[in-house]
Amino acid sequence: MVHVGDLRPGDHACLLFGSDEERAWFLRDFVRGGLDAEDKILYLSGAEEDPLGMPRVPAGRVEVVRLGEILSGRGPLEPAALLRRLRGAAERSRREGYRALRVAGDLCAAVHDYGDVRRLLRYEALLAEEFSAGRALAVCQYDIRRCEPAALAALASAHAGSVEADPLVRTPELVVARTYRPQGLRLEGLVDEGAHRCLRDALRSVAAVRGDVSLEMSRVEFLDLGGLRLLMTFARARAARHRTVELTGLRPHLRQVITLVGWDRTPGLRLGAGHGLD
Repeated sequence: MVHVGDLRPGDHACLLFGSDEERAWFLRDFVRGGLDAEDKILYLSGAEEDPLGMPRVPAGRVEVVRLGEILSGRGPLEPAALLRRLRGAAERSRREGYRALRVAGDLCAAVHDYGDVRRLLRYEALLAEEFSAGRALAVCQYDIRRCEPAALAALASAHAGSVEADPLVRTPELVVARTYRPQGLRLEGLVDEGAHRCLRDALRSVAAVRGDVSLEMSRVEFLDLGGLRLLMTFARARAARHRTVELTGLRPHLRQVITLVGWDRTPGLRLGAGHGLD
């Protein structure tokens, strides 16, 4: 798994998304990263509506290609035709002085049967070979709500790795990333007094989630009492809305502290599977 901000020319990754919100967060970071890196951005769209749903960008920095324009007679996707289109866009971006071509697209519109999956796998193989020279990078998006699990597994395996939106918090001590399946946050590192503000802001980012919230904590090495109080306060606020906060992956010593203090009985809090315990 790699964050959008860590993508480099030559990378070929995939995004398996399950909600419009998850896709929008990814696209926001993908486009902003491209603007910062002086990349040209190309988006493959299978929809008739606004394909990006992203912040406004300078004219000429984004090119949108609708998959319907390169389907053979509105029929099956032709991998070679799509690759030629991308190769031409990459060449134009170099002539225009951009660092690289940054490609993203929702390819589920091209998946209707197993034959389409095989053609997409051929396209993915050609794309990986084409972009290995380091003049472009690509993130292929697949909507898990629209593709069969077997097809998703095959398509994901055609990529070097998966990508996710940039973390909400990234300091030398703490990383907090948004998760969508389940909805919540993933915490990694150390939470001490200096990280309380960052943790509080990250919790606020999921305060509006309608369902239950999951906090994945298997990589949390240290969490002080102030940080624990922030989690308990967040759980009580969720309880007032008849929702819960589940702490998963807790290390044994953190689970023990929560239990000894009696915070395991906090309204709205649920202790999920522990790290190496359950």
